[in-house]
Amino acid sequence: MTTAMTAPVPAPGTAPGPGALAAPPARTLVVVGGLPGSGKTTLVRRLLGPGVDGVTAVDSEDVAARWRTGQLVPYRYVRPLVHAAHRLRVLAAVVGPAPAVVLTDPWTSRSWRPVVLRAAALAGRGVRLVLLDVSAADAADGQRIRGRRIPEGRMRRHAGRWERYLPGAGTGDVLVVDRARAGRLTLADLLGRPAG
Repeated sequence: MTTAMTAPVPAPGTAPGPGALAAPPARTLVVVGGLPGSGKTTLVRRLLGPGVDGVTAVDSEDVAARWRTGQLVPYRYVRPLVHAAHRLRVLAAVVGPAPAVVLTDPWTSRSWRPVVLRAAALAGRGVRLVLLDVSAADAADGQRIRGRRIPEGRMRRHAGRWERYLPGAGTGDVLVVDRARAGRLTLADLLGRPAG
């Protein structure tokens, strides 16, 4: 099964987070996918805490936080730059030296998924998918809680693509969980390895 998470992941060499592993992970890309607001970043931050040796996390929230300009420039104008910077960070991490990369991503883009998977293959990484199966209404609630909502039309498009993608995503190393089960996942579950 696959596991994926979203959140700013501490750099390798920092103190291990909860559920630290006995051995460093093999070269793996873990994609934590789900609708915006589904809990990807929350899950990754819970499991990786201040950092786990050998694991690099890549989350667009990190880039967005750095690029927020408050009232000077509305976020909608900055968003394309945030997306481009995030995608460059993703590709650099995937081809980089970290044993495990945990990526949080909606995973709804038909053009972006193959780019990430191809980069992982070229880098010799196995791929695990952890997909958060959360309804669009619950994801919208999650967005409200975090204080940042995406426009309704964009959310509808994400939800439509997610509904089409999810039923066929169950091939290979894939773990599909609801929000309650996501709250019980361990670091070993995320990375797909025994806890030692």
